[in-house]
Amino acid sequence: MDETVTARTPPTSRSTDHSAQAPRRGRGIREPDQPAAWSTRLSEAVDTLWLALRINLVWILLTLLGLVVLGAAPATAAAAGAFRAARHGVPVRVLPTMWASFRAELLGANLRMLPLLVVQAGSLAMVWMIAAGAVDHPLATAALGTLAAVAAGWATVGLGMIAVVPRVRDQELLVTWRLALMLPAALPLRSLSAVALLLAWVLLCSLLWPLALLVGAATAIGLTGALLVRRTELLLEDVKRRQDTTTAR
Repeated sequence: MDETVTARTPPTSRSTDHSAQAPRRGRGIREPDQPAAWSTRLSEAVDTLWLALRINLVWILLTLLGLVVLGAAPATAAAAGAFRAARHGVPVRVLPTMWASFRAELLGANLRMLPLLVVQAGSLAMVWMIAAGAVDHPLATAALGTLAAVAAGWATVGLGMIAVVPRVRDQELLVTWRLALMLPAALPLRSLSAVALLLAWVLLCSLLWPLALLVGAATAIGLTGALLVRRTELLLEDVKRRQDTTTAR
């Protein structure tokens, strides 16, 4: 009797390759609940624009409240404080924040910025003399124009540092003046960039006056803060650290 040999087929493994079944996540595929990068950037841009609009409106009101001459300096310091609070992620109530800062800085900001404002006025007077033809000699015209440009740019950066850097503005009066005169030379690239950007922004606002009314001053203050605040604070911290080390020795 022949034996029948039955070949048993090995049981099929039930283990599945999860890596084959699971959808592979490519770089272009994002999670369903993750917002697109462009929508996040658009939302941030809208928030920044809305903040600049509110700061600019309050800056105009506070400047007019101080009759321009006494209002521009503390209003600028108040606007810089609002931008600084927004960068720290704090929800900013623009009007109460700027009003409180305006009252606190009304005397101090005007005293600290007054000498540099006088320098700017003198620079504008020199430019007016050149434009009116009061100086006939070409060399004298070139020298006066160069002096006016350097003085105006230096004073602008110094004013910007006093306005947007609390560590400079909160010093004693003479210390603040000395820092405002020395820091532009210590940060030449930042200073030149600030002057160039502000000049370009002023020219653009002169061509598009609605832009100046809506966000002109706020954008200028925001640009100055973005360029000068962090670098100036790092420089002052480094100077203080070196002074502490020298004193400890």
